[in-house]
Amino acid sequence: MLLHLVDGAGGDAGEAYRTVRAELAAYGNGLADKPEIVALSKADALAPDDVKQQMALLKRAAKKTPLLVSAVSGDGVPEVLRALFKVIDRARHGAEAPATEEAAWQP
Repeated sequence: MLLHLVDGAGGDAGEAYRTVRAELAAYGNGLADKPEIVALSKADALAPDDVKQQMALLKRAAKKTPLLVSAVSGDGVPEVLRALFKVIDRARHGAEAPATEEAAWQP
């Protein structure tokens, strides 16, 4: 599985996501087909309006609601871990995990 952390402070989060997805597809070996959790990182470095804008850009690009996370403050880390464990648990119990994992974010 992939945990795709998109830098919220690094420009257009949607464009950054699309760039990495294109690189995964170009690399091959099934990487683009793995289950994926998408999160906007560096939330602590963004103003609330910037968070909303970046989340919207990333949601549009990823076609799912991303999680919001800050390594500095720890905000969102438990939610990311729960989402990861959910996909891992499905795989361990033989249930096929979907290629995309929907995760809710509350502003």
